[in-house]
Amino acid sequence: MKSVNQPLQMYDKKYKCPICSNITVSKKVFTDKIIIKSYDEDMKPNYEGVNPLLYSVVVCSQCFYTALEQDFEHQVSPIYMEEVRKVQNEINIPEGISFSQERDHKTAIFAYALATLFYNAKKQPCRVAEMYLRMAWLYREMSDKENELKALARALVYFEECYTKANLDTEKEPMVLFYLGEISYKLGKIEDATKWFSRLVTDYRNVNSFYVKAGRDRWQSIREETR
Repeated sequence: MKSVNQPLQMYDKKYKCPICSNITVSKKVFTDKIIIKSYDEDMKPNYEGVNPLLYSVVVCSQCFYTALEQDFEHQVSPIYMEEVRKVQNEINIPEGISFSQERDHKTAIFAYALATLFYNAKKQPCRVAEMYLRMAWLYREMSDKENELKALARALVYFEECYTKANLDTEKEPMVLFYLGEISYKLGKIEDATKWFSRLVTDYRNVNSFYVKAGRDRWQSIREETR
């Protein structure tokens, strides 16, 4: 049952689609209504009340172009338009799904899945990795362990591509190294996890980042487990 107060936690925001110029509407959570009560070991935020993870991506109601809210209105380079059009021609939206209304977990996961396709078309492996990670988090909230692990496995592939092919800055690289280690650990790849965490804490030992701190803690606990 939906809370009678829930509509007051969100508002409708309009966005102009960079592909078809359609004005689409998506729900956005009021900033002061976002309450994080805890974090999981992989930095997944757990919210009290409305969950903004359900609304992080915007889906055009006309052409179904999809991206994170902060990316959605960015112009798409002409060199990627052919691949974007291919995605649009191949996707099939189930009848009855509305991305502009309140979303349940299944609708949000579908939106993230669309986002992976479009970020792939635009050759953005780091974003694809982030989308699969968020999908895994939503599956976790549904207690769907099997699909959580599948999404994490896909996230790992793209985080690896992100690390090797993207030109990461010193702000983003610790996050990518952390998730390479953390996801490897969750998938039982202990040697890989140790390698990534070791690289994180060695290369960024003098950097004040919560990813470095969390990675150091995880690295030490793995070393103790494997003694």
